[in-house]
Amino acid sequence: MFRLTRKKGPVEGPFYKQRGWINSAAFLGFLVVMSLVAYVNDDGTGSGGGNADTAAAAGSRDLLSGLSGPLSPGDPHEVRGGPGGRPANCRTDDKDTAAPTTTPADMRWRDLVSVRVPTSASAGPLHTDDSVWWCFAHTPTGAVLAAHVIPVQLSGTAWRAAAEQQLVPGASRDRFLNGKAEEAEEVGEAGETPPAKTNIGRFAGFSLTSYTPESATVRLLVTHPAGGYVSISVSMRWRDGDWKVAPLDDGSLYSSARQAKPDGFSAWGE
Repeated sequence: MFRLTRKKGPVEGPFYKQRGWINSAAFLGFLVVMSLVAYVNDDGTGSGGGNADTAAAAGSRDLLSGLSGPLSPGDPHEVRGGPGGRPANCRTDDKDTAAPTTTPADMRWRDLVSVRVPTSASAGPLHTDDSVWWCFAHTPTGAVLAAHVIPVQLSGTAWRAAAEQQLVPGASRDRFLNGKAEEAEEVGEAGETPPAKTNIGRFAGFSLTSYTPESATVRLLVTHPAGGYVSISVSMRWRDGDWKVAPLDDGSLYSSARQAKPDGFSAWGE
């Protein structure tokens, strides 16, 4: 019914050619599009040398100007006075270092940008502010939950604050920000409406590919609205007292989507 490949180059289809769709974090509405992230920067923006990177960095600084929060790089307000450099009001139980294979006992589904995301009272997010959902346990389970939550909220109207606090700073974040800014300019802030729930998939399972206290790679199993499943991967880093997403070199938040089966994934359940 659909093909998911890593093929680069021009792609047929009216919306596949729109860079805004590719850079968007709202993958659940159009999962086929996410399979095409590999060609996002074939227009030269990702490999244009120092000038392109300098311009992207300047644009990124402008987009994030004036933003700050408890997870901001550099800790501008010196709020990370808790143990291990965490914000003072962020306390989690980090004793369980085993890779999760089952749903947390206190797991609860919550709506975020029209997407149901898994949360846990113990592993996070412990804070669900208007702009960011944050404070995840410094554990494998915390990394798994953050990999579900953070990219979804980057598809909402508060994406600038989320990107400033919950994406690893660098050239990859700059490319994501500039791509999102182009999308916002095309549709207008008022046009950043979440997809209808009938058009989105849902999180069905997860797999922890790798984990250290400093980084993790999480595979997400997602149902496709047309039927079946796809899997995508998210790279996580422990920075500034919480888990953050490390975008790929082209600014994408996810690896290319692949057709998948539930085998090998831990199911979230209903």
